[in-house]
Amino acid sequence: MVLLFFLLLIVIFPLRFVEITLPNSTFFLYIKNFEVQWIHSVEKEEWIESYQVKNDKLILTSTAFKTFGAGVPSDKEVIERDDGFVHMTINREMNDILLVVSDLVETTVFFENKEIPLYELVEDYEEVHFESKLLPWWNILK
Repeated sequence: MVLLFFLLLIVIFPLRFVEITLPNSTFFLYIKNFEVQWIHSVEKEEWIESYQVKNDKLILTSTAFKTFGAGVPSDKEVIERDDGFVHMTINREMNDILLVVSDLVETTVFFENKEIPLYELVEDYEEVHFESKLLPWWNILK
């Protein structure tokens, strides 16, 4: 009876994952926050976007960069920090994220003191897709 109850809970209460889909593989991360970092192709400086998983959405909570340039938001709240970066609050809800990854910009995902160097896992200019998914708990074992 206890085993049946446990199995029923597993089926009824799936967990929220971040699904990262590459051309030839998929990662399931059981996390609430992550960062995507790359080197801006024009300014040649690091750019960091911080995301939060909230229900079926990915929230771009903030961005950090070293220099203003094309595409940099100018109407967002600046967060004061003394680390050489300009930090801005964004809080933009997204259904998913589609990144084009290349060796040139070294696109990398950071979470829980770990990293996934996407640029080492895909060919230049291939797409990587991020999405919040509600999945059975056994995806943690993958």
